[in-house]
This record gives sequence, C-alpha cells and structure tokens, in this order.
Amino acid sequence: MVYQLTCPHWQMESIFPSIDSPEYKTAKQLFIDELNAFEKDLSEARATTPPSPEHFAPLLIHLNKIHTDFNTLRVYLLGFTATNAFNDEAQAESSTYGNLTSQFSNLYKQFTTWHATLDLDSVLAASDVAKNHKFYIQQGHISAQHLLANEAEDIISQLVPSTVQAWNKLHNDLISRSVIAAELPNREVADYPLTELRNLQGDADEATRKAAYEAELRLLQQNDVAFAASMNSIKGYVNSLSSKRGWDHALDEAIFNNSINHKSLAAMQEACQEHFPDFRRYMKAKASFLGKSQLAWYDLNAPVSIGEAKSYTWQESQDFVASNFRNYSDELADYAQSTFDNNWCDVPPRKGKRNGAFCVGVPGRKESRIMLNFGGTLDDIFTIAHELGHGYHNHCAYNDLNCSSLQRSATPMTLAETASIFCETIITNAMLEDASDSEKLAILEQDLLGANQLVVDIHSRFLFEKTVFDRRLERELSIDEFNEIMLDAQEQTYGDGLDPEYRNPYMWAHKAHYYSSSSFYNYPYTFGYLFGLGIYANYQNNPDGFHERYNTLLASTGKDNAMNLAKGFGIDIEDANFWRASLSIAKGRITEYEALVEKYRS
Repeated sequence: MVYQLTCPHWQMESIFPSIDSPEYKTAKQLFIDELNAFEKDLSEARATTPPSPEHFAPLLIHLNKIHTDFNTLRVYLLGFTATNAFNDEAQAESSTYGNLTSQFSNLYKQFTTWHATLDLDSVLAASDVAKNHKFYIQQGHISAQHLLANEAEDIISQLVPSTVQAWNKLHNDLISRSVIAAELPNREVADYPLTELRNLQGDADEATRKAAYEAELRLLQQNDVAFAASMNSIKGYVNSLSSKRGWDHALDEAIFNNSINHKSLAAMQEACQEHFPDFRRYMKAKASFLGKSQLAWYDLNAPVSIGEAKSYTWQESQDFVASNFRNYSDELADYAQSTFDNNWCDVPPRKGKRNGAFCVGVPGRKESRIMLNFGGTLDDIFTIAHELGHGYHNHCAYNDLNCSSLQRSATPMTLAETASIFCETIITNAMLEDASDSEKLAILEQDLLGANQLVVDIHSRFLFEKTVFDRRLERELSIDEFNEIMLDAQEQTYGDGLDPEYRNPYMWAHKAHYYSSSSFYNYPYTFGYLFGLGIYANYQNNPDGFHERYNTLLASTGKDNAMNLAKGFGIDIEDANFWRASLSIAKGRITEYEALVEKYRS
C-alpha cells in the first residue's frame, strides 16, 4: 500500500532512547526498588495496631509514583510489541515483567484491604491527599469486600501471567502474526494479515470485499482451536474468580468497575433495542443503494458515495481534523497538532501489527501514543478524531493539578469514551455543514456505519459474551457453539438488516476484547457514544463556559461515579429518555440518509 511509504511510525525515543539504553535500564531498576520499598512500608503499616490513618497519605503518594513508573515502562514496550509481533527483543523484555506485575497487583490489593479497615472519616480528616481521593477510598472499601485473604490473592497474582495473560497473549500473537495466501480480484496471490483483509472489506468493488471476507474467515478458522481454548480458559477463570470473590455474576463486577449501576445499563439497553428497527432501516437503505435486497457482512463497510469514493492522504487528514478542532477550541487543535508534530501516531497497517486503533497514555512523560491502521478513507478521519479525543482526555488529566496518576488510570470505560465521541461529533458536524447532497450521503454513511457498530454490533457482542459466561458455568464450549452463539446474537440485533447467509460466525475469534480478564469490554462503547452525543448537545444548548466545564469533566472521570458526573450537565443516566434523546440524533440522520439514497438511487 502506498500509505506504508508515506505515513509515519510513532517515535518512542522521547520515552526512552532504546530498550538496551542506560535510561531504560535505570528506570526499570528504580521501579523495582520503589516496589520493594513500598512492600516494606505497607508491611509496617499493616503491623501497626490499631491501624493508623496517618499512614494512608504517604502510602498512596508512593503507590501513585509506582503506578506512574509502571505504566510508563509498560506502554514503552507496548509501542514495539503492538506494531511488530516479530520484535523478539521487545517480546522477551515484556515477559520479564510477569513477576513484577504479579507483585504490584498483589500489593495494590493488600493496600486496598488495609485502608478498608480504616474509618473513612478519620482518613479524610488526616490529610488533603485523602480528601482528594475520597471516591477512590470509597470504591476501595467496596472492592475490599470482594477480595480473598491476602495469601489467596497473592497466589492468584502470581498465577495470572502464566494463565489468563498467557491465553490473552496467545490470541494477540496469532492474530498479529498469522497471514493467509489469497488471490483477490485484480491482485496477485499474496499473504494477507487480518488488518489488510479488514481494510479491503471497505473496498468499492463487491468482489474484492467478498473475497477479503472469505479469506478472513479462512484465516480465523486456521487457529480456531487455539481461539476456543483461550476463550474457554479466560471465561472459566473469570467465572471462578468472580464467584469466589462474592460477585453474583461477572457482569456485576464489570458494572462496578465501570462506575455505573444495573439501572443505568438497563435504561440504555432498553432505548437501544427500541431503536434497532431504525438501524435496520439504515442497513436496508444502504443495501438498496448497492443494488441489493439485503446487506452481506462484507457490505457493512462498503463505501456509499456518488462517483469514486474519495481518498485522503495522511497530511490532508491531519489538516482537516486540526482545523475543525480549532473551531471548537484552540487548546484541542493545538493538542492535535502537537501529537502529529511529535510523531506520536503509528499510522500504516503492516504485517505483525495489531488490528484496529487505540490510544494509550504515557503518564511519566505526560504524552500519549495513538495506533492507527490508516487506509486513506473517510472512516480513517473519524478514527483519527476519535483517538485524538482519548489523547486529549489524557492531556486534561495530566494538566489538572488536583489529579493524581492513580485517579487518572481509574477512569472507567464508560467515561473513557466521552472525549472520543465528542471529537468525532465535531468532525461529523463540520463535514455536514458545507457539504452538497452527494457529499452528505458519503458523510452520513460513515457516521451511521460507526453508529450502527456502536449500538447494534456492540449489543450483539454483549449478548454473545453474556451467553458464553452463562454457559461456561457448566462446561467448556465447542467451536461450533461459539459460532452458533455469535450468529444468534447477530440475529437478535441486526435482524433482517443482514442477509443470514452472509453474517460472521467468527467475530468471537476476531475481537481481542473477549480475551481480556476485564470482562464485558463492549457496552461501555455504546454508553460512551450516547453519553458523548448528550454532552455535545449540552455544548450546543449552553456554549458559554462549556469549554472549562468540559475540561473539568475530563480531568474528573476518576473522581466520582458516572451518575454524579453526568448530573453536573443535567443528565440522568438512569432515565431511558436521556438515551432516547441521544439515539434520536442518529434516527434523524437515518431519515436524511434514506432520502438521499432514494434521490441518488433513482
């Protein structure tokens, strides 16, 4: 691809010069020394009778420093392993953190169980540090009720690298390293990784899309035995551990970790299910434009435009995003430009690189890194804006004097998507504002493609994972059962919007989210999408002083639960009407999309 010749890889030198540099080795040794020192200090505090609130602030400050150093080291190595699964040096160095990760995890849990024995009012009265961490302390008191005895938790922490993390790594390595020889239309036989096959399913040529889809299924099928073993092992591990820790279900633990409650999740999902027929209208309109009665899975990402689909260079994409961010605020635009200028983005797809896109913070340097798989499409511009939103979220937290690294890292997934959706909405509205009808069709298609994934596909992933967890309580599941559960979830959500002969039974093998010990890595995306739309509507209705309120929100997402933070913007997340109001924005765009399809199809 031409983009591999012109698009940058991210630079990691501002973190450390190299893996074998004295700076990196010194930082790693300091982390080890600090970790051991914290273990000694915590042991002394735990031995003090009665427990003293005076120990809390120094220990938390120490823990924050360790957490910052650990995340900086971890992200540095991720910068190499995520973009090149064949980098043996980085892979080997990453593996040396197994025992250190276990030690850190266990000490974190010991600290939680210790400070849960302290009287909350006494701790808060003892220092300003504690007052600034009130929500963290309250959450810790609840978490402590779901932790086993220290010896048991120590054993669990030591086993994690060779159990659940090992299965997760197996999945990541197979996805990143595996290729399949395929002959696609107008192309010579070549070895294709998953990232390129996913990009090709957005091609304007249907034969190319179908061939890439079929090659993807064959590629995933090559390793489906390993994927099934990984899925069974991880879900079995989470089920057992959740039960032993006193959670009724893995979903209960995920809801707590995401700082929401069952009522708000139910309200959101109720509103989403009510709007599935609207999204099926979108899919049927798209199928009509493509000259079909129903979409196949490989048509979901097909371009809808008049004439040849427009492509964008990396430079054009940067300029467009930064200039439209500036219409909202100089601070956001300046942040985006500094990200580009400092080469914090890894842009082109290539063999050995992970699929998808992500943003990760580097707390020790107050920087972020953004991984993309840029193909020059309209969707890539939305993705750039989305990931820059995550980076701006980090930027606000890093520059808030009252925010510690521990609080920043505690931001739940439900709120972590707020800034990314907000930034996407800025770009969508900017595109639509001056667009002709033919241009609007392509823009609305890209917007609704994303919305369809965030509302419909995400709910299919939730249904899949919930069913797998429930069945895994009894026994392991087969490859055919995983496929059957996935197809059933797609039937419940996509319905007649998709041709049942061409769905994707192997989406469970494709998505890395299922292979994390952090369960239900799905519904928070829907939450973030709809919450972000609601926040943007608040901006449009009350623009005066919004920028300051919004930055404060982003710097505070680890300081309170989602319900209380939403109330600051007049939002009740337990009320299905809030979610319906956000979904009505998508519904309006679907109606406009249908009209444009009818105009240009006839």
